[in-house]
Amino acid sequence: MRVIGLAHQAYSPCQTVRIMASCGRMLSVLCCVALLTSAFSFTPPVVRAESVKSAPANHPALNQAKRLIDQGQAEEAITVLRRFLATNPKPDLLDDTYLLLAAALYGSQQYGEALKYLQQLQAEFPNSEVIDRARLLLARTHAAMGNPDLAFPILTGIRSLSQDETAKREAVHISGELYLQKKEYTRAIQAWLEEISLSSDDQADEIRGQIRGLINESFDKKALERVREAYPKSFPGDQASIRLIELYMGRGEDHQAARQIQQFLAHFPSHPYAAKASELLASLQAKLKTNQFLIAAVLPLTGKLAPFANDVLSGIQLAVELNSDRTGGPSVGLLVRDLESERASFMDDLNAVLANDRPIAVIGPLLSKNLPVMAELAERAHIPLLTPTATLPNVRRLGSYTFSTALTYQLQAKRIATYAAGEQGFRRFCILHPDTTYGRELARWFAQEVRSHDGEIIAIESYKEGESDIGPQLKRMKAEDLKKYGLSVQVDPTKLGGRVTKMDKKVLYTPGFDAIFIPGRAADVGLIAAQLNFHDMKVPFLGSNGWNAPDFARTADQSIDGAVFVDGFFADSPNPNVQDFVERYKKRFQTSPTLFAMQGYDAAKFVVEAIRKGATSGEAVRDFLVSQPDLPALGGPAAFLQDGTLNRPLFLIQVKRGRFTQVD
Repeated sequence: MRVIGLAHQAYSPCQTVRIMASCGRMLSVLCCVALLTSAFSFTPPVVRAESVKSAPANHPALNQAKRLIDQGQAEEAITVLRRFLATNPKPDLLDDTYLLLAAALYGSQQYGEALKYLQQLQAEFPNSEVIDRARLLLARTHAAMGNPDLAFPILTGIRSLSQDETAKREAVHISGELYLQKKEYTRAIQAWLEEISLSSDDQADEIRGQIRGLINESFDKKALERVREAYPKSFPGDQASIRLIELYMGRGEDHQAARQIQQFLAHFPSHPYAAKASELLASLQAKLKTNQFLIAAVLPLTGKLAPFANDVLSGIQLAVELNSDRTGGPSVGLLVRDLESERASFMDDLNAVLANDRPIAVIGPLLSKNLPVMAELAERAHIPLLTPTATLPNVRRLGSYTFSTALTYQLQAKRIATYAAGEQGFRRFCILHPDTTYGRELARWFAQEVRSHDGEIIAIESYKEGESDIGPQLKRMKAEDLKKYGLSVQVDPTKLGGRVTKMDKKVLYTPGFDAIFIPGRAADVGLIAAQLNFHDMKVPFLGSNGWNAPDFARTADQSIDGAVFVDGFFADSPNPNVQDFVERYKKRFQTSPTLFAMQGYDAAKFVVEAIRKGATSGEAVRDFLVSQPDLPALGGPAAFLQDGTLNRPLFLIQVKRGRFTQVD
């Protein structure tokens, strides 16, 4: 069988960019990459008549169709090829004819018809020498029809089974384009790196150039970070790191730029950019020392805790920048150290920060387990340590320089108990908590606070997170209530009216308690509330900050409507200070602030306030924090208690018709 080998012109990425630029079209690199094949731009494919065989077919009709396709006249080529098929051509010309016709149909955007001929080609000529070309076109056609997931298995088959290196290379390249279309950047780059191994030196250089162009002109910060994490010590991780350094330098985020430079130098000490990176780092360090005072943020900014640590850091950064925007007053710089307490050198690294940089205060760590060692070092250096998130109670026992701006279990329990027992007049409560440290501690503190208001705890039950049936716990709770205040009344179902079924209850239960406290996750609370209602425990529900999940109010059963929970931060609060903070934060970081961001913000703001009020040493900052009864916390005036925790105003939030609203 003689075969006309067809191939869409596989322009290299750089060639495509140059062609587009020559047409005067100002497109970003991302757009250029998205248009690398006609499958994405829905323009006719460029089909060449170069054969992949030594003996190409030479039929006049097929040659005419090839010329028309090369000239972009797809409709005319379709007419010629359909007429040729009507003449019942020899079988050894059919596979070429099907492929030519599919290419012409593809070029005229008749994708369904193109698929038909490609599938017919595969069915009738599975061993044809143009089968790889057909499969490539089939993958492109699926992508053009908006079904890239159908294209991937075809491309994977070519990459794994084909003996044609050119086809394998094109399959890898198309895979990269499809991943880019799906915004799976690291997988796109991975495909193109695989393409390099199948390419000549010149082709490999062009592919690297494409990746560099994409990184430099199209990736945002999150995409750059993903690439850097995927390739921490190799190309293109170096390019992503360099681009991150440039972004942070351009934004004036010196501490972030310094972090990136330090990581870059550690991973790429012999890189051509290393000398420039060292110069930039030296200039940033010199600039930092020109500030009169430094606040050190010592947080695990890489690793599994990085998302939370970076939220805290963003809050700290915003507070320091707001001080810089205010006219007059001393200058305050932010010194950031990515220190992980699990590292063997942690104590030496932290000691170096305290001794060499002499910050006026340190903000950190995240976890309670890391507080003792940091508190000891801060005490020796006479430098205040403010933890923004560690929920350890009574941090003052670790030293007179240790403070906490975290939302502790005790603060949550006290506020919700004061609301229920003090403001609503409830006296009898049940508690249903998850069997976790969070749940057990909140239950314990809530019971203690209720009793301090002369209230009574009727029953306490626990459940496993994710447990779907808590019927046994509710039955035990009901039994305890019936021993004291609950009422159980026998009724005749026939007197209730309507049709009677076996499911109709013969006993009506009336709870003797006023409310139930459920310090659990939003994912569990909705199901629990429905079961409580089923068991006739239709009392007000009280909760903790675990309820504050974006979709909870909207997706929970109506049985949760009216429930009230407590949290340290509520982004939709009408409080003017909160709204100003949320607006500034969103503008600065293009995302909404979290509780951790707010707690970091408050910690830094207190230190800045101390400096503006005249504190010039760690001792003076400590004295200011201890003595002030009205520190400017975001939610309102606050003060540090004798145990070192911040007594701040908390937010009471109610679930109301599928939304969260603040309780005045």
